[in-house]
Parts: sequence; C-alpha cells; structure tokens
Amino acid sequence: MMKALKIEKQRIVELDIENTLEALQAEVQGYIETVTLVPDEAVMIVNEEGRLHQLPPNIIASAIAGIKIVGPAIVVGVDGDEFTDIPSEVARHIKIRFGG
Repeated sequence: MMKALKIEKQRIVELDIENTLEALQAEVQGYIETVTLVPDEAVMIVNEEGRLHQLPPNIIASAIAGIKIVGPAIVVGVDGDEFTDIPSEVARHIKIRFGG
C-alpha cells in the first residue's frame, strides 16, 4: 500500500492505495498521466483523457498543479521511475494551503 492524497469534488482526502497501474487507473477513472509538482519528490496523477471524456474541472488540483486539471487527481511521491508514499512535508503543505 502507498500513502497518497486524493483530490476530488473540492475535497482532499488521505488515501492508502495499492501501488499498481490498475489501482491508479481506477482512482482517476482512466489512463494515467503525471504532472510534476516537486521534481524528484512528488507528482499528481490525473486522467490522461479527462478533457476528451468531459470530466468536471478540479479546482483544487488545478490550483496545486498550476494548470487546468479535470476529474479526480492523486498526489504521490516518486523515487526515480517508481511511485512511492507522498512525502509527509508535501502532504502537510497541500493540506494546510488548500484545506485538506
């Protein structure tokens, strides 16, 4: 299991998720794409085809990422090419700044 933050419907919730492609795809409702938040530390996982499927805007995720995000998003840590637990400092910053 991997610790993450899920951002959806104007809420930020802590999440324990399996570190598998299938689990990540299920959480974002489709193929995944990553948006770098903190180089070599944290990424946001989003639905690669979210705009094509007309998923609703995700205001909080958009504010965090600095670009327009649609649909649910998950923030996790990275170690090289692998996803890992979200760094505690990144999680704390997001929750304080964006109300999680």
